[in-house]
Amino acid sequence: MSSSSHDKLFTRALRMLQILSMQRRVHIDELVEEFGVNRRTIYRDIKRLDFFPLELQNGYIVVPDGFSIEHSNLDEDELLVTELAFNSIDGMDEKVRKKVDAIRAKLSTPLFFTPYGVKAQEFEHIDMDSTLLNTIEDAIAKRNVATVKNKNGILSVVEPYKVMAFDGFWYLLAKDRADGKVKTYLVASIESFRVSLERYTTSEIDIDKVLENVHTAWFEDGNSFEVEVEVASEIAHFFRLKKHLSSQKIVQEYQDGTLIVTFEVSSDEDVDNLIKAWIPHMKILKPLRLKEKIKQDIALYLQSLS
Repeated sequence: MSSSSHDKLFTRALRMLQILSMQRRVHIDELVEEFGVNRRTIYRDIKRLDFFPLELQNGYIVVPDGFSIEHSNLDEDELLVTELAFNSIDGMDEKVRKKVDAIRAKLSTPLFFTPYGVKAQEFEHIDMDSTLLNTIEDAIAKRNVATVKNKNGILSVVEPYKVMAFDGFWYLLAKDRADGKVKTYLVASIESFRVSLERYTTSEIDIDKVLENVHTAWFEDGNSFEVEVEVASEIAHFFRLKKHLSSQKIVQEYQDGTLIVTFEVSSDEDVDNLIKAWIPHMKILKPLRLKEKIKQDIALYLQSLS
């Protein structure tokens, strides 16, 4: 890398850290506009800054709760120079690598020390600079129609919208032109992704409306029904503190602390794991069909143990 390239990288990375120090989160597209580079360059910058507590969340670069870039013995530019220097050392053997990692750990102690602990969800590894992801990213940005082929040889002509994570796995959210429904395609199962010159015209507002009702990878576009459950007082506070699905509503609260909660979902799988996780403190009130399905699943499980 030339001296000029190093200077540009340093200036860009320092400005990125300054923005994150103030805002805690910034969308990658804002940085693309700020620096006049493409998204791949920003992703490469993030990879070079693995010394810092940065996370990628749905297109945003985020400083996790409880961490601060400002809590170090070094200034941002000093930390940055140190990290870039480490990254420029080529051909390190194992002994030198361990020394470098030890120095990094000592420098980062104030940076990572916090009385707060956040247990992050484990995500499937995904190479955001891969040919596949770069092709999907370009198709989404330019709104190109594409043909997806999975590892079973099934072809789908789609309008790609977003790459999203569900339960730690990455999916392409796209509309299948065969039936006009929005579906999820597991990225790890995509064998090929061919982009056409045709462009689709679905507005961002329409996409955002679809995303409001996407809870899991089992999302079924055009399908919607209400699930009503009784939440025992022993666990009621967990449902008062947060929404477990974006459509969650507490519709009634009894004197003993029991709650009646509803969810608007598109498939049984949207609530299946949630309900089973809280057994025996959660009871399905409706639909009866789902209640019977859960009972059968439990019966089959108990039978397998005998």
